[in-house]
Amino acid sequence: MAPSAGFTASEVSPEPAPDSKALLEMVQLLVTKGITEIPQKFIQPERSRATVLHPPVETCDLAQLHIPVIDMTGLDGENKDQVIADIAKACEEWGFFQVLNHGVPPSLMRDMRQLSEEFFALSPEEKEVNKIKPGTSVGYGRLFETSTTVANWVDRITIWSYGEQKRTEPCMPPKPERFSLVVAEYSHAVVKLCIRLMEILSMTLGLEPYTLGEHINSKTVGLRTSFNYYPPCPQPELVLGIMPHADTSFITVLQQDKTPGLEIEEDGQWILVPPIPDAFVVNIGDLLQIVSNGRYKSVMHRVLVNNTVGRFSIPNFFMPSKETIIQPLKELLSESNPPLYRSFKFAEYIAGFYIKPLTGRRLIDSFLLDPR
Repeated sequence: MAPSAGFTASEVSPEPAPDSKALLEMVQLLVTKGITEIPQKFIQPERSRATVLHPPVETCDLAQLHIPVIDMTGLDGENKDQVIADIAKACEEWGFFQVLNHGVPPSLMRDMRQLSEEFFALSPEEKEVNKIKPGTSVGYGRLFETSTTVANWVDRITIWSYGEQKRTEPCMPPKPERFSLVVAEYSHAVVKLCIRLMEILSMTLGLEPYTLGEHINSKTVGLRTSFNYYPPCPQPELVLGIMPHADTSFITVLQQDKTPGLEIEEDGQWILVPPIPDAFVVNIGDLLQIVSNGRYKSVMHRVLVNNTVGRFSIPNFFMPSKETIIQPLKELLSESNPPLYRSFKFAEYIAGFYIKPLTGRRLIDSFLLDPR
């Protein structure tokens, strides 16, 4: 999943938006030109390359999964306590889980997938209307790409789909024409799911359901949505769709298509998160790891590509406002469980993200009270 980011670049860092040359070298355009060898800037160091590539698949055998799969209908019945315990275990052991029967209509998820395909089917000139502008971090393009960084094999448009920054940092594409209507309906449904998940996560921590919502001031949260397209790559063994990273969100809710590619790191190994029809992938972000005082883990993940079919994904990052104070919940602290992280404003965290994006190092570690 793509990493989340919170505010305009001008608020936190001089990091520029991609220049026009970078935009002209969007991955989709390179593939359309029929390249057989990828440009040097996309080639990963040998130590960073994937050792196993996943062939495209259309079905998923739930019995073969390692990543926990949670059926949320169980939260409304006599199995509620067991479902809550299963989610707690998933957060502690994996930092990732998938949810079924989550309340977002499958038809709406299909509409978003179709919308993504329609956007990337636009001409380069039509997509370029939405390019990332200097001083912002939303729009069409690749952030953080410089002459010294390895580029990700992905094209992306990112928007604020919900919250105050949807108004202050608007970036709704004029095409496809139904874009804003579908996104508005989808984002409200996803935010509703995120709020419910935060209530459940509060309970998994032994707290009242409203605790996490109060801590982050749920009335000021925003949802940052990306439409990612990973075109087929003629040399997939040399690239990464997105380099290893952790998310700066509280939680991230990801919609995959039928093509595999997302992997999470577990004990030094990379494990596939198989696509499941009508499911969302949920992962713990750095902020929830801090708020839970390390009980829940924000896990490194990456994206692989293949040489046969493109892959679409839609990550939704549930974010606080920039003035929100992030710190371990006092209800979880004791003499035997002192705070691991210092208190800070979310804006400070985002500043660190812009300064050292996608380096493979953990930004969260710089907020430890006792760095090791």
